[in-house]
Amino acid sequence: MDEGGLWELIAESRRESDNDTALTSRLLFRRLRVLSATEIADFVQLWEQVRSHLYTWPVTDAICLLLGVVEEDDLPHAQDWIISYGRSVVERTIRTPDSLVELAADVHHARAPWFGEFATEAHIVITGSWPLGYDPDGPADLLGEHIDLADHAVARQQFPRLTAFRRQHADLGIPELR
Repeated sequence: MDEGGLWELIAESRRESDNDTALTSRLLFRRLRVLSATEIADFVQLWEQVRSHLYTWPVTDAICLLLGVVEEDDLPHAQDWIISYGRSVVERTIRTPDSLVELAADVHHARAPWFGEFATEAHIVITGSWPLGYDPDGPADLLGEHIDLADHAVARQQFPRLTAFRRQHADLGIPELR
């Protein structure tokens, strides 16, 4: 399994699910179950590498603006949710975290633990053991510069689309920015 294979499995699952995130996770799990133990271990390692690329302050700040307060334990779930949308969404989110607003219609799935657990579960089902090289913690510290999201002027400057979304969707339970 190489990086192209990872992205193809994700894209196939997303397409077949008609963009339903819950179904995408189930389809991806089914696809993993037919792979060899080595391919699954490779998939898990590649998934973790992609997650590590999302482990930055700008992406985390964008996630917090979209979802509200995100506990440390929920951050990997949100990163996995982003990964489930495929390579172009991940690359766009890393390059322009404010683009995360494009996933706003699916925020109710952003904290679901499906993706972070299914690859490891598939590996355990097939081999009976954890994948070698499994590193669920990723980098020790978030990379990049953290901004004070309580400073509304700075937040609007860094994340104009996300702050506009928050102002327009107070009904989602996300505190309104002034």
